[in-house]
Amino acid sequence: MNKLCFHCGDPIPTDLHIHSQLQNETREFCCYGCQAIAEHICGADLALYYERREMDLAKRATSDSSAIFDLLKDPSLYNEYVFQESNLHSIQLSISGITCSACAWLIEKHLANQVGVVSISVNVSESLASLTWDSNETDIHILAQAFQTIGYSAQPHRHGEQDLVQKNERKKAIIRLGIAGVGMMQVMMSAIAMYAGDLQGMEDAYRHLLRWISFLFATPVVIYAGLPFYKGAIRDIKTRHFTMDLPVSLGVLLSYGSSVLAFYTESGHVYFDSATMFIFFLLLGRFLETLARSNQNSQQTKHSLEPVKVIRDGIETTVPTQKLAVGDIAIINPGQTIPVDGTLLSELTNVDESSLTGEYSPVEKNKGDALHAQTVNVDQKIQLRVKQVGQNTQAATISRITERALSEKPRVAIIADTVAHYFVLAVLLTATITYGFWTVMGEAEAYWIMVSVLVVTCPCALSLATPVALTAMTNTLKRHGLLITRGHVIESLAQTKQIVFDKTGTLTQGKFSIINQKNFSNEHSADVILSIMSGLEQNSQHPIAQAFRPIQPAAVLEIQNITSLGVSGFFNGKEFFFGNLALMTKIGLQQDAALHVENGKLALFLACEQQLISVIYLSDVLRPEAESVLRTLRKNGIRLSLLTGDTRSSALSTLPVSWFDDYETDCLPDQKWQWLKQQGQTEVLMVGDGLNDVPALAGATTSLAMGASSDLAKLHSDAVLLNNHLRTIPEAIEGAKQCRRIIKQNLCWAAGYNATLLPLAVAGLIPPWVAAIGMALSSLIVVLNASRLNTL
Repeated sequence: MNKLCFHCGDPIPTDLHIHSQLQNETREFCCYGCQAIAEHICGADLALYYERREMDLAKRATSDSSAIFDLLKDPSLYNEYVFQESNLHSIQLSISGITCSACAWLIEKHLANQVGVVSISVNVSESLASLTWDSNETDIHILAQAFQTIGYSAQPHRHGEQDLVQKNERKKAIIRLGIAGVGMMQVMMSAIAMYAGDLQGMEDAYRHLLRWISFLFATPVVIYAGLPFYKGAIRDIKTRHFTMDLPVSLGVLLSYGSSVLAFYTESGHVYFDSATMFIFFLLLGRFLETLARSNQNSQQTKHSLEPVKVIRDGIETTVPTQKLAVGDIAIINPGQTIPVDGTLLSELTNVDESSLTGEYSPVEKNKGDALHAQTVNVDQKIQLRVKQVGQNTQAATISRITERALSEKPRVAIIADTVAHYFVLAVLLTATITYGFWTVMGEAEAYWIMVSVLVVTCPCALSLATPVALTAMTNTLKRHGLLITRGHVIESLAQTKQIVFDKTGTLTQGKFSIINQKNFSNEHSADVILSIMSGLEQNSQHPIAQAFRPIQPAAVLEIQNITSLGVSGFFNGKEFFFGNLALMTKIGLQQDAALHVENGKLALFLACEQQLISVIYLSDVLRPEAESVLRTLRKNGIRLSLLTGDTRSSALSTLPVSWFDDYETDCLPDQKWQWLKQQGQTEVLMVGDGLNDVPALAGATTSLAMGASSDLAKLHSDAVLLNNHLRTIPEAIEGAKQCRRIIKQNLCWAAGYNATLLPLAVAGLIPPWVAAIGMALSSLIVVLNASRLNTL
């Protein structure tokens, strides 16, 4: 039998030997990640953690779980889990005890009121919270205690590590389910015998013995297996925000309590069988629902915990991923996952970036190119210089943005949460009225009719209807290369009536090449002029600037970007201007420059001291899928508009007017925004990539930035097209429509289920155990229906 890892408890591969001397004993581990964490725990005098970790989860949640957060006092671990931007720090937390979206509402409301908290959002489907706080006002230890005060346990979370708390939770769920199942079967056998005795006759001694057996087996089921429901009910009462746990707990405890009373007084009926069946089917439904939600999110990329070879001070050594530092030179073998962001020091390799962009064709990388964590080095042994580690890598940023988007609730989700909260209150009132009515009518089963009403109308499926579908669709789009950064995107995409495109870098590849050059200066040679142009463009990220990257830049100083016009800067004490015809007009050289404009070519002008120095002609290439994508969108009834800062002749060289309903050229950033405002259209999707698109991206109903966009464009967009493939846009719109249909189906099913069974329960036609099965199946159907979105 394999040995078990000292830290996580997983089996250790037979050919792996990783060990450390801890607590005066040799401890063995399954990977370097577990070794590093264990060393930090024991090195910080927190070894008591290992003695406490097997305690019951709830006990730890109400006592002191801050020992785990004490580990974050170590700077290297802090960087692994916490993203830092000035004094604003962000972390993802794995939350134990979440059962539905009402729990998320309670956590968000309570944490938002804590000093120093900037934002808090909870993703119900994955039980993850995204927390941002001001490090000058509070710290994570205080905030962790805030979770405990409302009955939840929080642990630092990072994709790729097996979260110990979630692992223990699942283990306890299986134990509870097993106890409930065994107890239910034993109680059912006794119940069947008693029912048979009612029909054929049975001596009181045997009947009393069977009641004793039922009581003994039902008690641990009710007390232990039903514990999560009772804790949730107590929390609901304290916070005055009600979830399904309150009516469930009432139903269980009332049925068990009345049975115990009947058992001791030896009068009336005992319904231990109903109570145990009730708990078993509720736990089974919740367990299957958790498995389904977990499976639909299993596509998410994991961090690698493999050891990494690194060169430090000229010596090659092996370290775990967590110990990589900025400036290290890491050695990555073919087929190995790149663990950090860095710069390629080797000459050439191919990299599989599908985990980030959804594009499965390997991308060629040359010396000096950026490499990103979670991508795979395909064919060459390479060296890279580490630039970013932990939560500061692009992969971590994408995961953080995705969690934020999943946590933001669109209108339909907010409405469902509100309805679910008040629905519980209505259920309690209805159950009370039902009990009073049947008691007055002299019905002996009035009590059990009330229990059935409490159970059958629990709004769990209603609360899950929207978040599970949104989570599935968000992860599906991410897998296809579309990263959603705002919660309203899926809802807005489904209602899109008009799409506004930028041209350069959006509909075109944005890869310009120099095709001709005219010089009018005797002072500078052609090579020097090109060098000046390259120097002026050296700080720009615009696609046009990429055409000058191979040219050695001149030492141009005081470079300034002139939005949508060009750039200016000083070379040898003289100010040069480089840009389009509009820039030449601004500096008074329109007449000279206009003579050199050629239809179908992009002309850029270099001027100095009121003289035209040179004109250079560039060409851009249309994306190969652009025409078919635009045709598909128009066929689907979407209005297409082009807004570009390019001249009309430049735009016409690649994009015919007939492809669009609106064709606007020579647009400044403010003009793009003003044009959008004048449309009077609320369902507009803006697709762009450059600085000149930022106002329009920020102001549009929904905005989409290309993957190669400027950072500012990505910051102000609602989604990022990581793979740069336009065909993803119609796919995303169709997927959003399918998601909306799934949400409507879920809501209709949940509402229809409650509306149909409530009258039957009030009429006394549904026993409590059948109601429990129905409620569990209802929630499971909602989750399975949403999981269909994973196949898109």
